Amino acid sequence: MKLSKGERVFEVFNVTVMILFAAICLYPFLYVIALSFNEGKDAMRGGIYLFPRVFTLENYTKLFEDKRLAGSFLISVFRTVTGASLGMLVNALFAFALSKNDLPFRKILNWLIVIPMYFGGGIIPYFLVCKSLHLTNNVLVYVIPWLATPFYIMLLRISMKDLPDSLEESAQLDGAGYGTVFFRIVLPLCLPALFTVILLGGITHWNDWLDGSIMVSNSRLWPMQTLLLNILQGADMMSFFKGKNLSTAGGMVRKIEITPESLKMAMLVLTVVPIFMIYPLAQQYFIRGIMVGSVKG
Repeated sequence: MKLSKGERVFEVFNVTVMILFAAICLYPFLYVIALSFNEGKDAMRGGIYLFPRVFTLENYTKLFEDKRLAGSFLISVFRTVTGASLGMLVNALFAFALSKNDLPFRKILNWLIVIPMYFGGGIIPYFLVCKSLHLTNNVLVYVIPWLATPFYIMLLRISMKDLPDSLEESAQLDGAGYGTVFFRIVLPLCLPALFTVILLGGITHWNDWLDGSIMVSNSRLWPMQTLLLNILQGADMMSFFKGKNLSTAGGMVRKIEITPESLKMAMLVLTVVPIFMIYPLAQQYFIRGIMVGSVKG
């Protein structure tokens, strides 16, 4: 169909607005990346917008001089992968049970899921429970308390509830039990919701720093976010800002200064980039899963 003049103007207006909105959202990240790769003392002069003016890797070099960083990165990866995967399985099992109308005490269990969505016990009861379970100073504190999440359970329950009952009935007639129905029928048909739960859970695990701060006193067991936060707040932070003499190819000696701001930008890039790399791959499932939960809810 041939567009009218008004429709063409409206389309151009929409595209322009979307491009501007995307630029507004993208620019802060480009600015942070530029500052993280720029010499700290030079960045204090301002005037850096999209690209570093005096390129350097010293901000990242200083961060990786802390030998705990590699270990904390592995702990963050372990927490994210294990916590998101096991959490998806536990939440899916819980949601599968709640989707059955003949489940005993179903209404009570539903209320036990709904109430924590709006009311929490607070940090002190949470700490006491973890301590009584011997989870303090234990990497499992990053996984076990996060296995069941009310919002994810409700999202998956809505998705499973909409599946035709005839699928399960026909499978049971062929001799399939609940386990076979769950793993071979329900899970494959709820992939968008499952990917949504994995993505949201993974982002939550990767960004969390609180558990490491209040549950773990051994710095070697901190996730990366907790370690980086303590580096910025620690008493030995000034050691990162000492000048360092670097020999250039021409034999000249150049002094590189690191500032708190440049180091913060490097820390921010280290924590955000992994999520940026994963999110585009799961975006289509995330959108579909959220839409399923919102429409069917």
